[in-house]
Amino acid sequence: MEETDSPLLSGTVEIDEMYIGGRQRGHKGKRANKDVVVGMRQRGGPLRLVTTEDAKAETLYNVIAEPVAKDVDTIMTDENTAYNFKLTKYYRAKHRRIKHKRHVYVRGDVHTNTVENAFSLFKRAVIGTYHQLSIKHLQRYLNEFEYRFNRRENPNRFEETLARMAKGKPMPFEKLTA
Repeated sequence: MEETDSPLLSGTVEIDEMYIGGRQRGHKGKRANKDVVVGMRQRGGPLRLVTTEDAKAETLYNVIAEPVAKDVDTIMTDENTAYNFKLTKYYRAKHRRIKHKRHVYVRGDVHTNTVENAFSLFKRAVIGTYHQLSIKHLQRYLNEFEYRFNRRENPNRFEETLARMAKGKPMPFEKLTA
């Protein structure tokens, strides 16, 4: 259930990161030993979810540069300093930030609420559908969720999904459990 012919995100794109992992006992930071997922959502358009090894500026920029069009109108992020470096340089004045640490969540049309809504739905899917995630297969869970999310208003999504599943290659058990 992976997107194969995904168009570039354009218009207004919201970008944020979330951390996947259970409760961490004995660690001072809430994000210690958790996997990073970068979410990018075009307002009124598709969602992209990508796992990364960390949330450093260079890594985030490399993840963002692939699916986001270079001529995007505006990029909305939170105040995470990792977004400032190359994102501001490459996309110039098109980068807008919202300051969650100051408890500001919306300033006019500047917000990251639509991508955070997708994160919330994914976390609900973990609890209600998947029940538990294997971090080894996290990108596959994200691909399935992204596929379903982007087709949620398509009246023919069931038939389309069945057709794609019939054409797909099965994953050998050895690869699944390796």
